[in-house]
Amino acid sequence: MQRAHTRRIRLGAARGIVTICMATFGLGLAFVGASAQAGTSHVDGISDQSLPGWDSGFSGSYFAALFRGAWVGSPPAHITLARYVVQWNVMSGSYPRYRSEFESWLTDVGSMGLISEVALTSYDGTYPSSAAEYRARLEQVLGQAKAMGRPIRYLEAWNEPNNQGREPAVDAAHFTNSADATCKQGYGCTVIAGSFEDSPSVAAYEEEYSENLDFVPVIWGVHPYYSVEEESEAPFLSLREHLPNKGAGARIWFTEVAARACTDFNGHLVENGELGQAEHANWLVNTLMHNAKPEHVFYYEFLLKEHRQPSCRSEGADGALYLPSADGNATDRPRPAASYIWDGESVPSEYIDGAFAADAEQVALTGNVYPGLD
Repeated sequence: MQRAHTRRIRLGAARGIVTICMATFGLGLAFVGASAQAGTSHVDGISDQSLPGWDSGFSGSYFAALFRGAWVGSPPAHITLARYVVQWNVMSGSYPRYRSEFESWLTDVGSMGLISEVALTSYDGTYPSSAAEYRARLEQVLGQAKAMGRPIRYLEAWNEPNNQGREPAVDAAHFTNSADATCKQGYGCTVIAGSFEDSPSVAAYEEEYSENLDFVPVIWGVHPYYSVEEESEAPFLSLREHLPNKGAGARIWFTEVAARACTDFNGHLVENGELGQAEHANWLVNTLMHNAKPEHVFYYEFLLKEHRQPSCRSEGADGALYLPSADGNATDRPRPAASYIWDGESVPSEYIDGAFAADAEQVALTGNVYPGLD
């Protein structure tokens, strides 16, 4: 049996907002016995590699000002945490551009008072030869952040090791052990274990990973991309089922997730379009988050850097919530999915001048009331 809950559907245009109640279903038996953690009611984290390069530079960016004022600064604040995936040996001297971008990210998110969360990975196929080498490079990353006055609060030892990170489960577990030991040596960070994508093959991977941990993690990270793309709770539930103690009592964070307009999913290009992306965003917030009750949720991503237009053919996936304006002096346009990520409610039923209708939500999402509206 499923229990109905209600959500409001926003129909309004420029002259007002009409609200109706609509019964939807979601809290199924599959979630009985889930962790009693208090879940976030909305997406409260941003995972966005492009942040330092928004509109070709964070400090003078229209979008950075909008993000700071609306998404971060407007009470109650929507976004309180920020996540970055960094090359594991970025401090080695071989990656000056990566290092500059990482340090810029630390400065930019710190200027907004956001809590930092960092994950290590390899972008170029270079991997640690041992847990000792991994730890030495990790200490350099944590030490640099601390020296800048921007200490890292939460740490994922390795980003999505069963997919993007491409590490055997045993090695990923050993990195996690090293990360936990390092954080306890005066760096003040808390390790987020796992960071698994909820792929069909994750169960055996996470069990081997868990068997090789030498501490009990406080937080487990999940990337529920399969769940959102399929609009099915089954991939997430299977992943949680194979955590230690079947996830009972675990603090689960969605450390990276997106609703995608298009994606190379399972080797096939899937075109969802902006309305399909909005549907996935709706399902993420109002079904998966509502039922799973993750403690925090990080959305990837808000806006590509340097006015780049998102494309599956160049990026591999397109989950951006905003499209850059062709005119550097004009506002970047929110997509329909942005409204669901903002407050879980639907978009206005029409666009005006490429923007949302001029209600309070449009002002929050665009920072501007477009001319010509009455």
